[in-house]
Order: sequence, then structure tokens, then C-alpha cells
Amino acid sequence: MKKYSLIIAVFSVVFSLNVHAQFVRLDKYPIIPVEYEAAFVDQVTNYVSGVVRSMYGQYFGQLSPEGNIYGYGSFYTDMDGEVYGLYRNGDLAFGIKKGAEVAKVGTNDHYVAYDLRTGYPIYIMKDNQKYNPSTDMREKNKFMVLTYPNGDKYVGEVSDNKREGYGLYFYSNGNYYYGRYQNNKQSGYGALFKQENNNVTIQYWDGSDED
Repeated sequence: MKKYSLIIAVFSVVFSLNVHAQFVRLDKYPIIPVEYEAAFVDQVTNYVSGVVRSMYGQYFGQLSPEGNIYGYGSFYTDMDGEVYGLYRNGDLAFGIKKGAEVAKVGTNDHYVAYDLRTGYPIYIMKDNQKYNPSTDMREKNKFMVLTYPNGDKYVGEVSDNKREGYGLYFYSNGNYYYGRYQNNKQSGYGALFKQENNNVTIQYWDGSDED
């Protein structure tokens, strides 16, 4: 009788943990407080921008007075593919890594991975653990390429075929923008990369502005 009770108790604990796990809401990536982002922008807003080539690839973006990769930038590497976002002392602090088959959005330690063949999220990485995305997340979030009649192109997170989350907007003139989108519009801080003069301009959008 005691043995039977122990089995029931263990089963109950395992079952309760499984049920609990289904209801744990895990963010796709860290939510950056506006105050923190503003403080970062205050520091890097006057940093120069340029192109740096190394054995790892080519970087285009902001540089600190000491010449370190620091601020908004894009890196083309053989290992990670295309990497866009915020850099601090040469390392990606937050952004998009777009490889041949998978796109990762977030930090190096906490990010959501999307299958580029289908656009759907395949897992969330946090604290060296992989978590399955919830059904709701899979239904609402994708990573897609949206093209427009004027030749522009958006590559990034979408919801209901609208720009929602972090993404890249490539203009037909060769310039491109990295930042966050809400309800199809640019929102918060982002950066415009101008190819003609290798210049990076930080911008802020309150959500009501158009592209």
C-alpha cells in the first residue's frame, strides 16, 4: 500500500510539472527597457561610422573613439552569416543573426530561432536550454521576406503579414534600416545605414511615423 502511494505521489508531481510548463510564458528575447536603450544611444550617437575588414568578415557600422566595434552595425561573416544590431566592444549585444537556414533574434544567450524555409519559430534559447515555442507564438509569429512594388524589401519578424518585432528594411537605393516595428510601423530606436557614404544615422520613431 505504501509502495502504491509512492508511485501515485511521483506521478502527481511529474504531471503537475508538465502542466505547469505548458503555462509558463517565456519571452522570445529580453525586453529592453526604453531607458536602457536611450542611455546606450546617448553614448554612441556621436560615434563615427565606417567599414572594417578582418579575418572574420566585414563590419559596417559605428566605432568607438578607440576604434572598437561599438554601436549600431552590420557584420557579414562566414560563421554567422549576416548579423545586424547593437554591438558593445566587438560583441553583439542584441540583434538579428541570419544564416542560410535559421534566423536568430535576441541576444547571444536569449533568443528565438526561426526556420527560414517555413518562417516559423522552432525554439527559444535561454540559459543554455532550448524551449519549444507555445502554440500561440507559432500561430502569430514568423520571420519572413516582404517585398513591395517600389522595389523595397523587409526581412524580419512579422505577425499577420505585418511588420511586428525586429527587422531590416532594405530600400531600393541600397540603404537599409534596422530596428523594431509595431503594427507595421517603425517604433523606438533604430539605425539607417547609408551605403553611398558608409554613414549610420540613429533614428527614433514614436510609432505614428511612416517609413
